[in-house]
Amino acid sequence: MSNTIQRTKAQAIFFLLGAVLVGGALGFTANRAIEHRDPGKDHRSSRAQLADRLQLTSAQRRMLDSVLDSRNDKMKQLLSPVRPQLDSVRFAARAMIRSRLTPEQQAHWDLVLIEMTRDSVQSAGR
Repeated sequence: MSNTIQRTKAQAIFFLLGAVLVGGALGFTANRAIEHRDPGKDHRSSRAQLADRLQLTSAQRRMLDSVLDSRNDKMKQLLSPVRPQLDSVRFAARAMIRSRLTPEQQAHWDLVLIEMTRDSVQSAGR
């Protein structure tokens, strides 16, 4: 019975890890596809586009900025306690993927990670 429990636990862990990997990959891809981001584009220009599309007044634009800044601050606060755990899962998944790639694929994977890190840093600074 103990082996069955251990096997079930291992399957559950691998399933969750797979879900995290697929979710992360899909999220990354969807983010790029939906936003059609330019490397130099920041959240201010996205907000300006939204405000223009909605034909907001100056007061409404300030309200939009205030609400979105508040939301972003709250989301950062909520995530900060679990950020180390999320990072640990992310790094373990990346290492697992890399370990199963050919040397040439590993080089491409490393470039993808550099791009993702650069985009993440740029997004955090906005």
